[in-house]
Amino acid sequence: MRTMKTIFITIFEGVESKNILRTAILPTLLSHPDVRLVLFVKDARRRGYHEAEFKDPRISYEVAGPLRVTGPDVMFVRLKFLLLRTKTTRLRRRMRYGEQEGTGTASYLLGSLLQYLFARPAIQRLARGLDFALVQSDTYASSFEKYHPDLVLCANLFDEPEVHLLREAKRRGVKTIGIINSWDKATSRGILRLLPDRLVVFNNHVRDDLLRYQAVPRDRIFVGGIPHYDQYISLRPWNREEFFRRLNLSPVQQLIVYAPVGSLFGAADWDAIDMLEQCRRDGTFGDRAELLVRFPPNDFIDQTELRKRPWLRYQYPGVRFSEERGTGIDWDMTFPELEELASTLFHMSLLVCYASSISVDAAILDKPVINIGFELRPRARGVKSPVQFFAQTHYEKALATGGIHLARTREDFVEWVNRYLAYPEFDRQGRKRLAEEQCMFLDGKSGERIARYIITVLLT
Repeated sequence: MRTMKTIFITIFEGVESKNILRTAILPTLLSHPDVRLVLFVKDARRRGYHEAEFKDPRISYEVAGPLRVTGPDVMFVRLKFLLLRTKTTRLRRRMRYGEQEGTGTASYLLGSLLQYLFARPAIQRLARGLDFALVQSDTYASSFEKYHPDLVLCANLFDEPEVHLLREAKRRGVKTIGIINSWDKATSRGILRLLPDRLVVFNNHVRDDLLRYQAVPRDRIFVGGIPHYDQYISLRPWNREEFFRRLNLSPVQQLIVYAPVGSLFGAADWDAIDMLEQCRRDGTFGDRAELLVRFPPNDFIDQTELRKRPWLRYQYPGVRFSEERGTGIDWDMTFPELEELASTLFHMSLLVCYASSISVDAAILDKPVINIGFELRPRARGVKSPVQFFAQTHYEKALATGGIHLARTREDFVEWVNRYLAYPEFDRQGRKRLAEEQCMFLDGKSGERIARYIITVLLT
């Protein structure tokens, strides 16, 4: 009689779904007949949504119970941000101060001092030990009693529900793996409150960030590549004529794609769209340039602003489970929407954006990238500016490759748009470095590689 091995996997947010359910990780895990999966989701709506698409007799779904953050847990939630000191955390502290309309000086100075004094490896290790010893939670106890898992995979270790799942697993002696599912989280989201047995990261940059800033032992880290970028390596793009026909454009046009940063990170997107459209209309970019705006899946379009621009061609991907904008927007992207993204990047002539990971997507497909590094209107205190985000720890590494042109003035921006439209091969080596550094592997097998590692940990 075969003994089934059970893996718990968190699918609490869109990034987790994109990295696991919509890559080779899921089918590779299921290719082992003795493995069954229990997918944890936020609510019944998420469960029904995924259950309808990902059906398998060895997949079960569990809705996570409400998380109660009380007692010592509250202290450690706040402490994790104090114990991480990077260029990104210092930048964000300054930004919060700048958005407070001139108040909070004492709080800003005290926080900066405490961060300088306590964001050190020894104190991080002490905090993790106390966190594990003092915080009590039974949120997931019933699920462990029901399934008796052999391994727990936390796909976003920086969120509190996953910390509590990891805590329960560690208390019961269950094997644990955590995924650092974005290039910026190790330097921006506070310290990892608890460490799993193993950590999976995308590239050497994230590995080095964990070593330098998070006091994570090197032998716990596995570098696997970026699974959701595998689609670009085996890409079969939509037919160019059909793609442009959907946009009501001629396939001989040069397509400039603008990727908004989103309302959470600034208020400059509509100004950028208007600047690009004006330049297009007055011939600044030549007579064949067209503009397409691809809104992010984790935001809502401001319908009032959209109605002011009936001429705008845009894509609005994503299934949104949330009703309000903000950090809590719950979303997913379907396979057709991911195919649309890949085809858009393949057929475009140029990408324009602020600091964004989509710059890496474009570089993989060898498409020129310009980041807007200047203010489009006078700065006002209390107003977020996306220009500030170029100073983040992870993004400085991307800019250093030479694969992204950071335009510091409007004149420089116009010059480089025209240069890239005329000579798309310009800065090709920089884009190659950017893709290689961030993706680590460009063989299209990162999803399989990570899944095989998970199975290895499970069986050893």
